[in-house]
Amino acid sequence: MTAPTLDTPAAFVRPLSIDRTLDVPVGAQLRGQLEYGIACGEIARGTRLPSVRELSQELGVAHVTVAQVYKELLGLGLIVTARGRGTYVADAPRVQNSPDHARLRDLLSGAIGDAQREGFTLRQISEVMGVLLARAGQPAQEGVTVLLVGLFADATRSYAVDLHPALRPGDRVQTVTLGELRRGDGLEHAHAADVVLALAHRLAETQALLPGVTVIPVGFIPAQATRAALAGLSPLSTVALVATFEDFLPTFLAGVRRFAPHVLTLNATHLHAPGLQTVLEGADVVVYATGSEMVRDLVPGTAAIEYRHMIDPRDVEGLVLPAVEARRKEHHDNNSR
Repeated sequence: MTAPTLDTPAAFVRPLSIDRTLDVPVGAQLRGQLEYGIACGEIARGTRLPSVRELSQELGVAHVTVAQVYKELLGLGLIVTARGRGTYVADAPRVQNSPDHARLRDLLSGAIGDAQREGFTLRQISEVMGVLLARAGQPAQEGVTVLLVGLFADATRSYAVDLHPALRPGDRVQTVTLGELRRGDGLEHAHAADVVLALAHRLAETQALLPGVTVIPVGFIPAQATRAALAGLSPLSTVALVATFEDFLPTFLAGVRRFAPHVLTLNATHLHAPGLQTVLEGADVVVYATGSEMVRDLVPGTAAIEYRHMIDPRDVEGLVLPAVEARRKEHHDNNSR
């Protein structure tokens, strides 16, 4: 991701907080909220972040703690610093060679003008153009292969299923996890894929595993089914929340509160917490993050909801599809030579 190019950066409006009742280090809470907020688009690309001093004073957190969090996010490529201007959320990468509709209009206008100068009428040009378009549409276009790199196999496959309808017939979406790439599995698919996508907050890790491969980071938002399930919870329910990663526990808790503000009793923990079983046994409903599926086996018979995400449709439209069409054009140009 690149440095912001906006003349007027977006204002930072997402509230950050430190919950000292949670058994999660302050630095981990702050990093989790910023990382998740950026990855899910709640903190927009190009947003100017508070300075280390400002955030330290606002949250009552040590200056060195905030500085370390910013350093880690900088290493992940999620934020950038501009000398004399401050710290910003990194912009999305620019897709090269994406279709230029203005250029297409110029080409067609030129061809029509040339034909008219040769003495052909607009009706004749239109008839021949219709025949050429019909012929061009007959051969099946070579499909584009998209590889999605995720954290958990089942969730990554569900993201792929959601993405597929946005592509053309013949296009393929393959999946691989970071764990598989670390073991050397799926590397051939990654190097053969036309477009490689990764979780925005795991971009640096994905790039390190795939040197020389262009990786496009995409953000995620809570899935519609997740939002609906949380909205349908009974206000009288005692709900246990289980985050997969300790860092994301405060953000996970805030997300559930946003979609289920009517539920009064929420007990938050994480997958590796010592008191996990106790929290689960006192719950009417368990809401667990993707990757924590095992909690269902710990309390069989208790209602459970997975807090699942989907690829942000804004990134599908603004990043994925332009990249796919650019590669499709490359295939077509290579096959035409």
